[in-house]
Amino acid sequence: MSQQDLDLNWSILWDATTCLTCYFATELNNWSIRHPYIAAVTLIYISGTPELLLTPLRIARYLCFLPFRLILWPFKLLTRFILYIVGFRRQGVAKGSYASRYQSRRYGGYVPSQSAFSKFQAHGATDDYEDGDEPQSTFAAPVSFMAGIGGWFVLGRAWGWWY
Repeated sequence: MSQQDLDLNWSILWDATTCLTCYFATELNNWSIRHPYIAAVTLIYISGTPELLLTPLRIARYLCFLPFRLILWPFKLLTRFILYIVGFRRQGVAKGSYASRYQSRRYGGYVPSQSAFSKFQAHGATDDYEDGDEPQSTFAAPVSFMAGIGGWFVLGRAWGWWY
């Protein structure tokens, strides 16, 4: 298999993606014209609870990156194990460990906030093994706003305010 066989024709891929997106949007619009109250209630409900729409997207993101997580997982465990052996524990720096001796000789009572030692302390003390999954998404507010506007637009179209 040559390199030319592996090259993607990006213009055809972009055109196909655009065509499918337009088709989906048109069909969704036609459905909302035929069923305006179901569409409006759904959009207003999504406006109140945007996590209803964002949770499947979060699951899809997790599944897409699952192979990378499985590859990186042993390295995360190895890092945790090394930090534990050196003396960085969940309760803080272990008494009598290499880390405590280094801290007392190098820093005394003050550890700079952006030093490697402080980052090792933070990494050793955390219970969370996942990186950065926050309970409230940053997309929740825009999704809520757009769904609410969409709900009122569908209702306004059904009531004859605009066409």
